Amino acid sequence: MAFPTYTKTFHNSSYPAIDPTNPALSTAGKVVVITGGGSGLGPHIAHAFATSGCTKIALIGRTPSTLLATKTFLLTLHPTIQVLTFTADITSLPSITHALSNTASTFGPIDILISNAAYCPDPSPIGTGPIDEWFRGMEVNVKGNLYLIQTFLQYCTAENPIFVHVSTGSAHLPLLGSGMSGYAISELAATRVMDYFGMEHPGVRVMNVHPGVLETEMNKKAVEAGFVLPFDDVELSASFIVWSVSPEAEFLQGKLIWANWDVEELKAKKEILGKTDELTIGLIGWGA
Repeated sequence: MAFPTYTKTFHNSSYPAIDPTNPALSTAGKVVVITGGGSGLGPHIAHAFATSGCTKIALIGRTPSTLLATKTFLLTLHPTIQVLTFTADITSLPSITHALSNTASTFGPIDILISNAAYCPDPSPIGTGPIDEWFRGMEVNVKGNLYLIQTFLQYCTAENPIFVHVSTGSAHLPLLGSGMSGYAISELAATRVMDYFGMEHPGVRVMNVHPGVLETEMNKKAVEAGFVLPFDDVELSASFIVWSVSPEAEFLQGKLIWANWDVEELKAKKEILGKTDELTIGLIGWGA
């Protein structure tokens, strides 16, 4: 499966412009919270932030053992950082409130939240699939993000807070085939939630980032359903997310961007992106 691309260069692995050791991308002094922090992309995002100078990282996840493993991994590579872990489900408002309030009381106001937790319902046709399983995608990907947004607003910094939603190309790609509606539709809805969040709170930098196609437990469901996926290097995704919270990427507020796209080419399009609705969800052909 080959994807269309917004930039001429389509990356599958990390490259110097998004290297988290680049001083221009430093997150020193920032307080960062990562949901889905114990598995899949989460540990790699945390490592990239630590590499970029962040010393205060909070990880939220559902499984205590993977959170502990990630914390151990981070402290082994970055012994001077501080890592908090919270066992929480983002569909539980009390547990999310506990995690973010304790992060803020320990580290100070939250600068950056990476909404990385998501759920891919078991692939099934709309006409015959189990509705409760299908709707689980809405519970996690939409309701969970609403809980995160409202709680983040209570505990975030007053100066340039950033909320990055790890989205998916499935939210806007042509129909993927039978069985994937639960995931694609819930992520489309979540992406639209972020659009309204950014519009209603212009003081918060809100972005949607498609991280690429990664070999994660969640994507195994798509593979097992027969989809052939071109996997990317997870370090591309993690490094790109660090770049996305840097001053260099501020002009992409409110956009849906792919980690595969070349950041130098994106920066060259800064003027047109600031004047148009390019890289946003819309109706093809309407208003053309």
